[in-house]
Amino acid sequence: MFSASTPPPSDTDAFHFFCKLPTELRLKIWNYNLPQTRLVPIRCGSNWSSSLEPSQSGLSFNTGCTSSAAIPANLHVCAESRTEALKHYRLEFGFARGPGQVFFNPIRDVMYFGPRDGYMAADSQFNTCMSMCDPDQLAAVRRIAINDALFWIDTTYRSMTASSLTVELLRRLQARMPGLEEIIFVPRDEESLDSMWSSYLEPTMVYVRIARQIQTAVATLCEQTPHWKPPRWSILPLSAFPKSWNSVSAAA
Repeated sequence: MFSASTPPPSDTDAFHFFCKLPTELRLKIWNYNLPQTRLVPIRCGSNWSSSLEPSQSGLSFNTGCTSSAAIPANLHVCAESRTEALKHYRLEFGFARGPGQVFFNPIRDVMYFGPRDGYMAADSQFNTCMSMCDPDQLAAVRRIAINDALFWIDTTYRSMTASSLTVELLRRLQARMPGLEEIIFVPRDEESLDSMWSSYLEPTMVYVRIARQIQTAVATLCEQTPHWKPPRWSILPLSAFPKSWNSVSAAA
């Protein structure tokens, strides 16, 4: 028990006998140190390199997706921690079955497609990934987060266009990610919502419209493909995500 008068731990208090612990115990400790969940922003054709290891800095960034998500620390500590971590994380999302550049755990991590500058740029990034990445790697993904920029055009809500884009987005997920268990729809940040909708629509109504839009899209696909069991879905702003997910700015 520490009190206000207890001095902070010093170097002499550090545990220096970790390497002498039984191997089974060390491996359990390494696994406890793995992140439970990471939000992994995905970008195609980018010069993001924070997910790449130094030895990979010479790779062409046009051969797959990249991410700003931090690499799990265990991959850098020592050979033993790295070997154990590589049982959970693989370099994925290269194009045309090329080498991947994003460390990803398909069971725990959440793949995130955020907003992008440019007309329908977010939608283009998503479709590129769905078309070019290894089908087996996409099929293994269990959780995905998608910013509403993928089905909103510019700053204007056009219900017919947005509904059509939502159906097509879900159709892509249905075809390319059959193992998907959860979809998180991420509204644009609150500041953007305020500036975008304050003149004629309360921000709360944006969530209502998004929910109705998704419900309609899901119902449409269920009618067209009765065998499909839609994954659970929710609407959640980035500010409500657990802090442990955000090792980097997911909106970057």
